[in-house]
Amino acid sequence: MNLGQVARLLAGFTLFFSLAQLIPLAFALYAEERGATAFDPVNGFTASFAIGLAMSLLLWMAGRARRNDDFFRRESLAVVGLAWVVAGSLGALPFEWSGAITNTADALFESISGLTTTGASILGSGDNPKVEDLPQSLLLWRSLLQWIGGVGVIFVFLVLLPTMGVTGKNLLSSEQVGVAAGDLRPRMRDLARMLLKVYLFLTIAEVLLLRLAGMESWFDAICHSFTTISTAGFSTKNSSIAAFDSLGIELIIIVFMFLGGCNFALLFTVISNRFRAPNMPVRVAELRTYIYLVLGLIVAMTLILRLWGFQLPDDVQGGVRDYGSIWQCLRDASFNVMSILTSTGYSSANYETWPKAALILLVFCMFVGACSGSTAGGMKVLRLMVSVKLVTNMLRLFVRPKSVQRVKVGQNVVAEAAITSIAALILMWFIGVAIGTMALALDERLDILSCFTASVSMMMCTGPAITEVTSALAPNNLGGIDLGPAGGYGDLYGWSKVLMSFQMILGRLELLVPAAMFLPALWKR
Repeated sequence: MNLGQVARLLAGFTLFFSLAQLIPLAFALYAEERGATAFDPVNGFTASFAIGLAMSLLLWMAGRARRNDDFFRRESLAVVGLAWVVAGSLGALPFEWSGAITNTADALFESISGLTTTGASILGSGDNPKVEDLPQSLLLWRSLLQWIGGVGVIFVFLVLLPTMGVTGKNLLSSEQVGVAAGDLRPRMRDLARMLLKVYLFLTIAEVLLLRLAGMESWFDAICHSFTTISTAGFSTKNSSIAAFDSLGIELIIIVFMFLGGCNFALLFTVISNRFRAPNMPVRVAELRTYIYLVLGLIVAMTLILRLWGFQLPDDVQGGVRDYGSIWQCLRDASFNVMSILTSTGYSSANYETWPKAALILLVFCMFVGACSGSTAGGMKVLRLMVSVKLVTNMLRLFVRPKSVQRVKVGQNVVAEAAITSIAALILMWFIGVAIGTMALALDERLDILSCFTASVSMMMCTGPAITEVTSALAPNNLGGIDLGPAGGYGDLYGWSKVLMSFQMILGRLELLVPAAMFLPALWKR
């Protein structure tokens, strides 16, 4: 293990992350937030920035003292895994040292939830303040954490590595075992530039559209654009998107959640061709399946809500939500299905009160996720496609044992090694969910549905869970703690939040990198 090179790379990443905190710090100074509330975000960001700079300097000095440019697979795994620990810890400091979140486990949970684009929050529950009670600079930091976590971390590594004499392929490819050739460096820079262009274009476009649709302020529009395109889900309102009660805003967010769930390389191709071939994406097998899946789930959810047909009190706006109306069913089904499928975690209604069939569909959406190459969590549509084709091939082999069956996605045959990796990864996901469920069940205040869906939500980076309620008309949760869209994670024990923070990192890095960190062989010289 080349610890010197690992330290140098972490120094560069820590410096970037510390500099990112200057944005909300400048906003806090501009808005004169010091003394305006019970919290002091200026002190929180200043202290965190100073600690980040000191940490970056120490890591750089340690790396220079052990100068060795070798960079192999073990080093890349160590850098990726440790970067999330460093970022999560530094991201938590402004929350805690400003006085907004006084519990270390809560601050760490909020920070890691943001970076992993999970969107689970402790605000508005436990002893923590509501979202609206936080200074705007801290709300901006929450949103910025998710925007950085969506694609910014990958971009940082793609920029940092070439400048330090290392290519980014080690961090992005599971097949590279040595230092890549120098001629790959321009390709890495091109990839970074492509990702950033698409990300910025979609973010700016959504800001403008949300403001035109009547969102209350530019600040709200910017924060929600950050957390939509990263499919992350933090809102500036405690009741999420339901607080705006605007069909126009919901439609815009639906569109950008869908785009955030698409493969970004494909989006770049479409945008760079100036939409001259609008039917080109449909020819891509995974995206075509993703579109069919979205439409099918929305139709199924709409029909379930319409057949259910209850009128429920609207806790946010007053009045009732009439699920006897097909349009109300379609509106709520479209938004919440898209939010959960793309692992964004926004909510426009308290879906915990919906019928059990609807909840089963939402749990299915948590598991699946969106496309590979997107900012979404979940197992991804491509892996679902391979799994389904693998099962159908096994059934054909059972009927015709001598036939030759190949797993194909579109026109491409999937290699046996890739199939084995996908099967192993899905098994690891289910094991992670099962262990998390059993651990959370040690908290006697949680019902089994809350334990299971919270574990799924953390592993799939979705955000809200589903808590069992007594009835649709009197939605009091049975266990006393609501982890759904109308509740939060603040009432849980500290060990539960630490466990779920680890689950979020596992899910965001798709299990293999964090798991490898615990192998002694990784750290041997």
